[in-house]
Amino acid sequence: MLGELVAGSVGGLVLIQDSAACEGHSLLKTFVAASARRGESVHVFGFEIPEEEFQAGLDPHVTAQLLYQDGFIDPLRWTGQAGGFGVEEFSGRGVAGCLTRGSAGPGTIVLDSLSWILLHQPLPAVCQTLEQIPRVAADAGWHVTRIVALLHGDLHPSGLLEMLRSLAQAVVVVRPAPEAVGSTGDAPRQASLLLHKGKRKVLKKEEYFTILAGFTLKTLGEPARGALPDEDAEPCSVADPAANLTFNLRLSDAERQAREGVPLPFHFSAQKKSSLLQMPAGMGKIYYEPDAADDPDEEDPDDDLDV
Repeated sequence: MLGELVAGSVGGLVLIQDSAACEGHSLLKTFVAASARRGESVHVFGFEIPEEEFQAGLDPHVTAQLLYQDGFIDPLRWTGQAGGFGVEEFSGRGVAGCLTRGSAGPGTIVLDSLSWILLHQPLPAVCQTLEQIPRVAADAGWHVTRIVALLHGDLHPSGLLEMLRSLAQAVVVVRPAPEAVGSTGDAPRQASLLLHKGKRKVLKKEEYFTILAGFTLKTLGEPARGALPDEDAEPCSVADPAANLTFNLRLSDAERQAREGVPLPFHFSAQKKSSLLQMPAGMGKIYYEPDAADDPDEEDPDDDLDV
């Protein structure tokens, strides 16, 4: 599924979540290279690393198709250098205004990284911008097929990550692969994929992958399912709750028989039941003689009350 995602099968917002244990820039540049090879306009908004470092390792014909918006040289507009892209310009109209440099065909927007933007803009504003970019671009005559954003998961609280995941069409969480997974390319990695299909359907999948020269993706299969328990293995010992107590919770056979012989208070014997159900010969009756102050009128029994 990761190969299909890189090939452009899913549009909308695609999040690549990495951590200090496993970087995600290589996978981000794999998306960039694949989009450029398909002939799309690739607009890169770079805040985290210089343009030269971002383009390192990419094929020349790929870098020739990149439209780079440099937010690294002066992201906060302190030096006043011209030609840069300030973080305050990250809005629906600000991003759409940069798309005029490309063709009107399908285009991909790359954010490197979304974490840097979140450190300088509030989360609601960033979410609104991510939702507005495709719509504002379409009003201006530009077609944005997808937004690929790098997100450093260990820099943000879980609530923020869940909010961004709810906006994304696809989420790829990268982490180091186990040592048993071999590869002839870059270090193998494991991807946890989350794909939203429709309003209620969510697909989850785990895959191993590596990145070859020129930032080409190579999938290495899926993790094997957990092994079935060994039938010959000794069963796990179960803790005894009655062990090591200062009192005895167990009954001997004689005590158990004596307990079973005691009649329960709510169980009647046949003799007791018959004695209770029989009508005694001298059954008593209750006679009531009304007082002089009583009101015998049944239609209004409260007529005698002084109200």
